Amino acid sequence: MLKINIIFFSLSILVAYNCSPSFSPPSLEVIWENKGNVTTSDGKTSHTATFTLINRGKQILNSSWAMHWNQAPRYVLSTEGPADIRNINGDFYKMTPATDFSLKPGDSISISYTSGDWLIKESDAPLGVYLEYTHNGKTETVPVKSYTIRPFTENNQYTRSPEDMEPFPDASYLYNQYAGFQENKEGFPFLPAPESWKKGDGEVILGKTCSISLEDASLESRANYLKSELKNRFGIEATIGNQSGDDITLGISAEKNISEAYTLSVKAPGSISIYGSDEAGVFYGIQSLLSLAVKADKEGCKIPVYDIQDKPAFGYRGLHIDVCRNFQNKETILRMIDMMARYKLNRMLFNLTEDEGWRIDIKGLPELTEVGARRGHLYRDSLCLPPAYGSGPDPADPASHGNGYYTREDFKEIITYARNRNIEVIPEINLPGHSRAAIRAMELRYQRLMKEGKKEAAEEFRLIDPADTSRYISAQGYNDNTACVCQGQVFHFFETVVDDIISMYKEANVPLRMFHTGGDEVPSTAWTGSPICKEFLKKHPEIKNTRNLQGMFFGQMEAALTSRGLATGAWEEAVMVFQDGGQWNANPTYANKQVYPYVWNSLWGNQDLGYRLANAGYPIVLCNVTNFYFDLAYSRDPREPGLYWGGFVDHYDAFSFIPYDLYQSVKADQMGRPFNPAVDFKNMERLSPSGKAKIAGLQAQLWSETVKGRSMLEYYYLPKLQAFAQRAWQGQPSWAGKDESEKQMDWRSFMHTLAKVEVPFMDSYREGYHYRIPPPGIKVIGGSVFMNSGFPGMEIRYTTDGTEPTKDSPLYNQPFQVPGNTTIKAAGFNITGRSGLSSTLKI
Repeated sequence: MLKINIIFFSLSILVAYNCSPSFSPPSLEVIWENKGNVTTSDGKTSHTATFTLINRGKQILNSSWAMHWNQAPRYVLSTEGPADIRNINGDFYKMTPATDFSLKPGDSISISYTSGDWLIKESDAPLGVYLEYTHNGKTETVPVKSYTIRPFTENNQYTRSPEDMEPFPDASYLYNQYAGFQENKEGFPFLPAPESWKKGDGEVILGKTCSISLEDASLESRANYLKSELKNRFGIEATIGNQSGDDITLGISAEKNISEAYTLSVKAPGSISIYGSDEAGVFYGIQSLLSLAVKADKEGCKIPVYDIQDKPAFGYRGLHIDVCRNFQNKETILRMIDMMARYKLNRMLFNLTEDEGWRIDIKGLPELTEVGARRGHLYRDSLCLPPAYGSGPDPADPASHGNGYYTREDFKEIITYARNRNIEVIPEINLPGHSRAAIRAMELRYQRLMKEGKKEAAEEFRLIDPADTSRYISAQGYNDNTACVCQGQVFHFFETVVDDIISMYKEANVPLRMFHTGGDEVPSTAWTGSPICKEFLKKHPEIKNTRNLQGMFFGQMEAALTSRGLATGAWEEAVMVFQDGGQWNANPTYANKQVYPYVWNSLWGNQDLGYRLANAGYPIVLCNVTNFYFDLAYSRDPREPGLYWGGFVDHYDAFSFIPYDLYQSVKADQMGRPFNPAVDFKNMERLSPSGKAKIAGLQAQLWSETVKGRSMLEYYYLPKLQAFAQRAWQGQPSWAGKDESEKQMDWRSFMHTLAKVEVPFMDSYREGYHYRIPPPGIKVIGGSVFMNSGFPGMEIRYTTDGTEPTKDSPLYNQPFQVPGNTTIKAAGFNITGRSGLSSTLKI
């Protein structure tokens, strides 16, 4: 029925055009410019921006139109010009012209507006701009095809406030940051660096064919993986058997008391053996072997002689991926899983539901994907969700990052692919907050069944209290994204979804050990205006207040998952108890159970939150914003995409994490203001010996508000992923609590290995990954221009006329001199000719 409605809608537009041959839709060229950030004397911040509208159509543009776009929620304070700008909900905005608006063809007009809070990134600009207009009594839309975001070039455009102390990464600053990289000529064998290794003389050559011997039949799948990788990467045809004298031997070691451990022995002229404490250990030994292998001159590969002993520090080494705000297709997820396997990560938290998208097919509830997996202007008819994050007006556009979901077969393929690479996929269904997609979908279901006279069926999965008058604004700017947990159908909905996802794991023959319930960012005033919840609290005075209704609902979810043999994961808010005075403390109810809080909040005086939960008996996963939020921008450069509400995160921040002394992991707050640990963290809770044993592991997060498509996704997580993997595998760094020089030596060795071993791998594997190439450093020393790279040894090309470098620009190989009043631009280039952001130095 939904497809028929869409076809009818499309035909209506076509007929309208054919009946009015002289009519043409409005055509605007739009230019948007950030005019800068302002801080008033009372400390309030705002920014001003301007839209320039140019009529490129053939007719006078009057007031019969509106313009829509998405932009990070910042509430409009005032508008100047013949139009009004409003935030509708979330990140969805609308410009409505004044009744006397008139713009002749070729003419332009400017409309300025001021919004609260600062704005410093080009990725903060309006996206998905389109026009809504009326023709022949019908509302139609047309994308703005000519849209320009003016570059941010002035200090007040990329400085948040006078308190902004975050260093600006100009060319000279970058040069100083990279200067020490040249001091380390040796690195590790690969990343993450193994626990111990000894390099010998010589190498083993694997030619056009080789043989793999199995000492344990359970390793057949691991041998098949190795066989496939040798074929795909080096053209080697491997056979699997159990013959003496085989090139590669795989076996289970007698030492089985340590999970995921392995030894790798490469001996010249032709003996390679991998012994793991379990199948996972053998798989990681295979990954290390493949990391050592390089293509031979003629055919096959060569592997240097090594003896390696290795094991992980943490049993949980995870990566979270949000595919809801912006969708990523199955192939992109499989590519990411391959990269996780390379760096020995073993958990993938799959965030499948959010306010802006529901991304998995559920039997019996088709509306979840028919409505929740589509975004567009048809939202007014409840046929889809509204545009978000620049997804545009067309809910049927396959190129829109707002549209898409995983079929059951897609999902089963993903979890099977991951299992074959020793990665557990943990599904996340977010309740009760972040539930707008599910709420909208179930409301459409309710309305449809009520029209059919099926009241009982209609109410079965309804997620709201229709009489709720609660007023709240969620973290993403929504006022209607929280399910009403005081009515049984919300829990029934949860169980129905969980059971169907469990069935997919069973059909794929993939074990499921944990389910993640979300639970983050429930607005503090949710349910305060709900008659249903008021009555519920009267019957249950022990809950005390509406803030603890989330904890009550979490208890129901935890019991349901426990009865199904599953551990329960949740963001930390779900296991907190809120007191009337505003304090929040660990809920003792679920401590020392199979309940795993994922602790993201390392800001605003909550740096000790993870330790408090661990000391209280919870097994925790540390997900610190300040080190592991990969969606945060690499730097303050306005060209670097990403969010920055929690500061800026690059691969050095992930590398610098100290699991057992968080107070040394972060040197400054999100504004770049340095901490004094002895003062700022003096009264915070320290990790107890029992709490230390409760740290299950680490996880990096990839939220996707600003991530559009595969290339951007890979740019965001590479090379941050390698640095995270180093810390997740090695655990507490050897330099923790020691002189800074030891940390810098380790960092330089890491960067040398990243540049010499991992960058070539990313350039070649699976047709190449779109990792971030750092902008070069440039500095004038003694009258000569010096340059260096954030990836030691990477090619730098430059210009001296202010134009952007290309792969044909001069190659930097030694310092040079230029006359005064010269603008130098330089960029790094990989072996495929792709470049990163440029650096500029004016002399």
